[in-house]
Amino acid sequence: MTAQEHAGARVRLADAEPSDGDRWSLFVGGDTIVEESFADRPVGPSLRRRMRDADLTVLNLEGAIEGAGDPLTKSGAIKRTDRRTPAVLAAAGVDAVSLANNHAADLGRDGVLETASALRDAGVAVCGAGTDAEDALSPHRERVANGSVDVALFGVCEREFGVADADDPGAAWVCHPDARRRVAATADAADATLLVSHGGTEYVPFPPVARRRRLRRFVDDGVDAVVGHHPHVPQGWEEADGTPVFYSLGNFLFEQRRRPSTREGLAVELAFAGDTPVSADLVPVEFVDGRVREIPEGERRDALLGRVHRLGRLTAEDLHAHWQEVADRVFLQRYAGWLREIGGGDPVKGLCNPGTHLRKGGLWEAGGRESELLVLLNLIRNESHRAVVETALKLRTGIAADRRTPDAIERTRELLEETEDRPVVDPPSKSRRRAEALVSRLVGDLPGLSRRSAGDGA
Repeated sequence: MTAQEHAGARVRLADAEPSDGDRWSLFVGGDTIVEESFADRPVGPSLRRRMRDADLTVLNLEGAIEGAGDPLTKSGAIKRTDRRTPAVLAAAGVDAVSLANNHAADLGRDGVLETASALRDAGVAVCGAGTDAEDALSPHRERVANGSVDVALFGVCEREFGVADADDPGAAWVCHPDARRRVAATADAADATLLVSHGGTEYVPFPPVARRRRLRRFVDDGVDAVVGHHPHVPQGWEEADGTPVFYSLGNFLFEQRRRPSTREGLAVELAFAGDTPVSADLVPVEFVDGRVREIPEGERRDALLGRVHRLGRLTAEDLHAHWQEVADRVFLQRYAGWLREIGGGDPVKGLCNPGTHLRKGGLWEAGGRESELLVLLNLIRNESHRAVVETALKLRTGIAADRRTPDAIERTRELLEETEDRPVVDPPSKSRRRAEALVSRLVGDLPGLSRRSAGDGA
């Protein structure tokens, strides 16, 4: 059974009927940060009932607790969650969180450890982060169905600033040499094994081809359900050998004021018979006025469900063509500008700092260019950033076969307009906008300069 056979909220995954002895349920939500402005009961009543009624409720906590440590040296934003977060999540019915993401270590080593400790003190279990790589790759284990089913929960993320290594705390890296071995060994011992995975490209409707392949390998290793997040918008889902794989749920409790498309997300409630997922309830959610709630019955809810099922069908049937178009468009929109600035192609910065831009090796000296070098480091070593750049460059140089069709190109453009809140088709780069503004300013000053020159000579 595949995603294209479904259209509604309830998805049948298997013919097995859970007995009273082995019946249990899993609720998973996406990216979560609790801000002070909405820390007072931020989950709507019907959604909170679902979370409390599930045997195991899991969220992705996308930040360290405020004040837990000092900011990490990294590219990108530093994310913090309110100090009341552990109590807020516990009251909402959250049993466990994954800290395997690109913001869990934003407040450094102490931030990771203090956040995990505060959560556990509040009765919220933690996976996906730890004192070192081995600890971070350790699953949370919990018995459900009156103790008859042993569940293992793993959290993993792509390579970001703050992943754990042999000696330092941090998040669990999805490509760590021991990751698949640890998951496979646990899957052999546990009744049900679950994987929550943080990765992919932000604000796009499809996962990178390599991410899809990577997550399906964990299915081969014995995982019984895979749930992803990080893009901040919902993506499709599919079944791989009977295992549901949700590539991105989007945001759950996460406010992004400048990106309205991120206000709608997806949660999923899976019903199990022992180790077998038998059905999935797709739960459309929205963040409104400081609260996450279920989207009411109606056109918006139906539209979101229809889009998720459609994306699942396209992911299963023709991901390569659609991913190539996504990567090429996003490369032009975001990455080309980043690479231009990293390489010294920003005309304004070149005029302001000619020594740096003209001196041999000046572009690669840390002084004054730390932010550019950190961005470059992230583009090189993060799996999905690298996938965008590599896919686009292979297309543009002819190294890779172009699988795009006119239909795939048009369809991808339409889908990107739904997930992106900024222009994605041939937008001017930041450097180009700066250059045009500089030229405009200089041209605008020329008449005045000419008049002054004429007056001086009179």
